[in-house]
Amino acid sequence: MLILVVFIVLPFRTTCQTIYGTNGLLSIPSAEMKADGTFIMGGNLLPAINQPSWGYNTGNYYFNLTFLPFLEVAYVCTLLKIANSGHFTNQDRAVSIRLQLFREKRYMPSITFGFHDLYSSVENGNQYFRATYLVLTKHFGVCRAKLGLTFGFCPNMRKYSPLRGPFGGLSLTPTRFDSISLLAEYDGNGINLGARLLLFKHLYLFSMVQHLKFFTGGVAFHVYL
Repeated sequence: MLILVVFIVLPFRTTCQTIYGTNGLLSIPSAEMKADGTFIMGGNLLPAINQPSWGYNTGNYYFNLTFLPFLEVAYVCTLLKIANSGHFTNQDRAVSIRLQLFREKRYMPSITFGFHDLYSSVENGNQYFRATYLVLTKHFGVCRAKLGLTFGFCPNMRKYSPLRGPFGGLSLTPTRFDSISLLAEYDGNGINLGARLLLFKHLYLFSMVQHLKFFTGGVAFHVYL
């Protein structure tokens, strides 16, 4: 209860970070970009639904840097079990890049082009989380809250891609309590519902129900360099 009260009274603005380490809602990217010089490190629990070909729950950790007003780069490591060892003895490494083409204005949404899992050093490729997408985001004032709408499209239709075809979602942030955001989205594979909180200006906590079946969550810490 005490933690909840602290969340409510904090007057800091919440922005969102996906479970794949980039700016967005829960699992889908948005077109928003954090301030130039923002560095984020975090980690998430990942239910098996995020990579069904592996067949087990896992987790990841990531480092994210926005070093230009329009450019974001993330490095994500996902824990792997090798063969039938039953232990996490390796990790999948992925680089994500996001380029904001247009910043949001009064009558125009922000537009961002992005890549997940951009490169593989393996000859035949093992880009488990590969996705290429274009996404738009626009915010509106609605009933003492800020409503964010996000829509995008991912043309690569890999069987286990985190994004497939059209995707979209919304965020709702109360004007007076903007340390809290409620989030809902469709990632091309299923519907996700969750919430995100900002604590002490720098610490993000989030939880969600992925595909309305699997509970997961994560934590991230951000600073301005």
